[in-house]
Amino acid sequence: MNRHKLGECEKKLKQWKDTITDHDPLISVHTWIDQSVSVQTAIKTKAKEIAADLIVIGQTSTHYILPFLKTVLPMRLASSTHIPVLTVKPGALHNRSKTVIVPVTDEISEIKMNALELLCKKTRLDIHLITFVNDEQILPDIAASALLKMYQELKAKLHCPVKYAVLHGSNKAKSILQYAENINADILLVSPKKETQLSWLNGHIADALPAHSKVQVLAVQPSVN
Repeated sequence: MNRHKLGECEKKLKQWKDTITDHDPLISVHTWIDQSVSVQTAIKTKAKEIAADLIVIGQTSTHYILPFLKTVLPMRLASSTHIPVLTVKPGALHNRSKTVIVPVTDEISEIKMNALELLCKKTRLDIHLITFVNDEQILPDIAASALLKMYQELKAKLHCPVKYAVLHGSNKAKSILQYAENINADILLVSPKKETQLSWLNGHIADALPAHSKVQVLAVQPSVN
C-alpha cells in the first residue's frame, strides 16, 4: 500500500471514529489498517485476534446473480468464525428497529435466545417466531416442540411481545423474505446458510435486499463445544 493510499485510509478511519465518539463519548473506538489479499480473511483474522462479540458488515451493492464478485461473504464469515455477523444496508442507517423475525426449525438455539435477550434490553421489539411445514404441508414434531418451548421461554423471560407463524418451507430464505415484507420487519435473526441461502449460486438473503432496505440480517452460528 503506497503512502497516499495509507493516508486516505487513516483519514477515513479517523472520520468514522470521530463520528462514533461524538454520538456516544462512552464508546471506546480502536482502528487498524491491514494489508491482505483477501478482505474476508483479514476480517476473520482480526475478529479472532480481539475475540470479537459481533462483526458488522456494511453492504451497499448486491451481487445476487454473480455472488463470487463479493469481497465479503457474511454468512460464510458467521459460519467459519462462530461470531455473530450483522449485515446492514444504507437504508437501515436512521431506522429504529421495532420488529425481529426468528426462524425456529429443529431445536432451540441458545445463541438466538441470548441475542434476543440483548436486543430487548436495548429496545422494545415485537418478536415473530416462525417455523416451516414440509412439502406435504406437515409441521415436523421436533419443529413444533421447539417453537412452543421457545415461545414459552421468551414470554417468561422478556418483556417484548412474542407472536408465531407457520410458513411453507420449500425455500426457507424466500419464505422469510416474503414474511419480512408482509410484516415490515427490521431484523432477521437467522442461522447462516440453512436459513439464508436463496439459490445454489450461493445467493443469500442479504444479497437480495436493495441498498435502501432497512432490514438488518443478524447471522448467528452456535459455538463449537
